[in-house]
Amino acid sequence: MKIVIPIALALLLSACSEENKSSSSQVKTAKEPTQKVEVVEKKVQETAVEEAVVEEVETVAKEVEAAAAEVKAAVPARTGQTIFTACSACHGADASKVALGKSQVIKGWDSAKIQNALNGYKDGTYGGAMKGIMKGQVTALSDEEIKAVSEYISKL
Repeated sequence: MKIVIPIALALLLSACSEENKSSSSQVKTAKEPTQKVEVVEKKVQETAVEEAVVEEVETVAKEVEAAAAEVKAAVPARTGQTIFTACSACHGADASKVALGKSQVIKGWDSAKIQNALNGYKDGTYGGAMKGIMKGQVTALSDEEIKAVSEYISKL
């Protein structure tokens, strides 16, 4: 009997130990879905935040575009006459001067010819001796400004 009781106790304890192991693994298994749900919930929240940020950025971009359009509309366009003041230093007040002794007289040219010449200077496809100087003069002009100054010169 002395031997039977310790063996029975050992068996009983080992059985309890096995139960603890299986219940421990059940707890781990039960925790895993909870952890997965938490990870999914976190990703859903992150996605919602990202979508909100994207939406806010798009809204701000639209507001900036609208503000830029307002500023552009508020800035008075330069007139052909205003633009020509820079040209008159070389071409003369009425465009009848041979600029720097090397260019053609532009007085009497029609608007289309002047526009073509200025656009050619701008893109580097037009001009002789004055090509380098003129490119620097017209590079900053917009298409609208080139049209305006061309029309002004053609009427001189």
